[in-house]
Parts: sequence; C-alpha cells; structure tokens
Amino acid sequence: MPRNNERADGEMKDYQENQRSTRRSFIRSCTAFGAGILAGGSLIPKVAGGQNTEASQKAEAGAKKTQGDPPVRIPDVSIRMRSPDSLLVGVTTSEIIEIKLADVLKFHGYCAGGVAFSFRAAQEAFRILYGDTLPLRQNLKVQTSHHCCQAGALAYITGARTDFGAVSNRGDLVLLSEDMKKIIFTDKKTAKRVELIPCFNPHDIFAPLFQKVRKDPSFAPQVQKALNDAVQTYIYGPVDPLFQILPEKG
Repeated sequence: MPRNNERADGEMKDYQENQRSTRRSFIRSCTAFGAGILAGGSLIPKVAGGQNTEASQKAEAGAKKTQGDPPVRIPDVSIRMRSPDSLLVGVTTSEIIEIKLADVLKFHGYCAGGVAFSFRAAQEAFRILYGDTLPLRQNLKVQTSHHCCQAGALAYITGARTDFGAVSNRGDLVLLSEDMKKIIFTDKKTAKRVELIPCFNPHDIFAPLFQKVRKDPSFAPQVQKALNDAVQTYIYGPVDPLFQILPEKG
C-alpha cells in the first residue's frame, strides 16, 4: 500500500511539473506575440486569398499588356449624382459621385447592350427631370418592364431596390409586366416623373446570340461585333430610334 501511495505521489508531482512547464511556455509565447504586435504586427492579415500581393499585381499587369483592349469598347461616359449621406458618413470627400458605364457593367456582368440601353435611358430621364441640376441618388422610384440586366443597371444607377438593400429604398424598383413596354422615373420628393417608351428590347436581340455563342464559340466574333456596335449606338446615337419620351408629369 505504501508503494502505491509513493507511485501516486510521484505521478502527481510529474503532472504538476508538466503543468508549470506548459504555463511557462504559454507565457513566453504570449509575451513574444505581444511584443510582435507592439512592434507593428497585426491580428488581421493584410492579404487574404492571395489578392493584391506584389506578385499577383505584376502578373495581372503582364496579363493586361498581352491581352490588349477587348473587342467590345465600353465608352468612358458617366452620370453624376448627389449623395449627401456618402459625404456625411465619410466614405467620400464630396457629395457628388460619378457612376461610370463600366462600373454599371461590372455590377451586372457581360450584357453590355442592355446595360448601355438602361444607362442612356437614365441619362435622358435625368436630363428632362433635372436639367442642369444633379439628381439625388436614392431619391428615385423606377418602374420598368425591361427586366434582367436592364433593371439591374437602373438599380445600380439610381439606388432603387426591389425587396433588398437599404430599407428606405426597398420597393423603389418596380418590375412591371413586360407587355407594358415602358420605363418610368419618378422623383420621390417632388413626384415629378418622366415616362420612356422603348422602341425595342435589347434582351430580345442579344439573348439568342448569347445562347448560340455558348454552344458554338466560333460564333464569338459576330456576337462581339454586334455587341460593340449596339453599345456605341445606344450611348452616342440619336435618341428617337431608342425611346419615345412622353411629356413630363407631376
């Protein structure tokens, strides 16, 4: 029995010594870690997922040089709007923001035709509603029978949303029945509105082309040319072949 007690005492001493050793190691690790932070380290890694490293930036720069310009040229045009809240909370240095066509295209993806068509629709509506005054973003209600990429583009430009986004803007983007064939922009403060009747729907033109090129990539040059020509026409061409603009109401 005494031997069992002696063995138990020895095991307890070994356990206690091991615990003290573990605690000392933990304290040393914490001390070194804290010193690293004080020396300028950070708990949050500066680079995640390999993004924005020097090597990745060089690789991307090299890829851009070899690729050149894309077949579809996206015009460097923009819509300027007011966003006082952006300045108020400090995310911009001015209440005037600039929304480029290329930015809107990134929001949707690849359908540059529909995006350019909606961009031009917004330009024409703002010209009539506001003249030389900049429109207030997130102060517009948009009703459109053109869905898909075109509705997404209008949401990006105006800040209007369907059932998501900022609470104050939910319900400001209304998808009308496609057979109504119209786009209505309404200023929420003044109730002034302008109605555009599109002469055609770009979706009807490009949806079949996109389906075909996915099945047959050799058809890509024809699709690219059609898309490039459409984008230039929608942005720079006369408005009459694109929309019928009804008199301002309100």
